[in-house]
Amino acid sequence: MGGMKTFIAFFVMTMLISATISRAQKTTTVVIRNDLGGGLTLWYRCKSGDDEVGFGSLAPGGSWSFGFKPHIFGRTLYFCNFSWGNGSHYFDIYKQSRDKEYKEFGCRRCEWKIRKNGPCKSRITNINCNV
Repeated sequence: MGGMKTFIAFFVMTMLISATISRAQKTTTVVIRNDLGGGLTLWYRCKSGDDEVGFGSLAPGGSWSFGFKPHIFGRTLYFCNFSWGNGSHYFDIYKQSRDKEYKEFGCRRCEWKIRKNGPCKSRITNINCNV
């Protein structure tokens, strides 16, 4: 019986610690900007698994954003379908293994310029189109 009480106490402690850490996680924001040029409207639909975070259209130069708290064990993934003209393109707009705050191209405010040749991550000092 003592082993079961120890297990339950350990389990409850683990759950409390996990809940505390997840509440302490800082919010990450993803910003999507229409940088297609040529007066094209950008249509988007963004999801994470079964969780739809938004869909709509952006006029040239327009932007849209959403926020979330990354998974404590690094499994956060958001992907978007972008379309304009006759094309449709999918992209992992936030992939925690690539974008977490302390990685080389990491961010807590991840700003993306969607261009015809693909998305480019905006940084304070530069733009990275090779992600």
